Amino acid sequence: MAEEELPPSKLGTKGHWDEVYEREVRVFKDVGDEGEVWFGESSVSKMRKWAQKNLPQTDERIRILECGSGNGTLLLSFLTSTGDPPFAQKFHLTGIDYCDSATILASSIEKSRRENIKDEIDEDEEILNEVKCDWRTEDLLRKDFKGENWDLVMDKGTYDALCLSQEKIKNTEDDDLEDDGKLSSQLYPERISKLIKQGGYFLITSCNFTEEEIKSRYTKEGLGKKIFCLEFHSSVPHPSFSFGGKSGTTVCTVAFKKI
Repeated sequence: MAEEELPPSKLGTKGHWDEVYEREVRVFKDVGDEGEVWFGESSVSKMRKWAQKNLPQTDERIRILECGSGNGTLLLSFLTSTGDPPFAQKFHLTGIDYCDSATILASSIEKSRRENIKDEIDEDEEILNEVKCDWRTEDLLRKDFKGENWDLVMDKGTYDALCLSQEKIKNTEDDDLEDDGKLSSQLYPERISKLIKQGGYFLITSCNFTEEEIKSRYTKEGLGKKIFCLEFHSSVPHPSFSFGGKSGTTVCTVAFKKI
């Protein structure tokens, strides 16, 4: 049974997001406002806590990628760690966004946070991590990453936005995928799975799909090739509501492991 696609919206266009982040860059320069946090700070906190619970404590540098990193709020939550006692971890964080203004904004926010972080953390509960950040202006659906991969790949709202586009992707650089003419919503899961290390994770938060729909889209038979094989790992609870005898949540956060 074919998956039902969402109706197109300006939220699925690059032009819209160029305008959004160009405005947010100006606002940040003027008043220091970091801009909108998609799904709120609580979603950032939930994803960060999932990562702290499931990623190993290691002396090796953990590589994390966020697709559609926007203002960088989610990735920058890895500047510190909590715990009892907190463990200082080494991270290499990569944020990619197809809007150059988003990359500029994230880099500016990172600089500001690093300048002030020592005065803001609670040293009894938090510890500074050794973190390298890399902000890139890239189109995930067209970029050939030439085998580059990460321990954890994250998405907070990017897949939702891409699913509102009816554009078909053709003539990609990555010619080992038969993806010419595919919708962004269809191509994205394949690209994501290729960016994850064997044994690594994909963590996604969505407001346009239920947990079961996300599971279906990222573990379906079409991803059954060895390099694309993702399996459901866990989900993160969100506040639920009830209406008409049914219950649900406004967002879902789902984790997959590459096997």
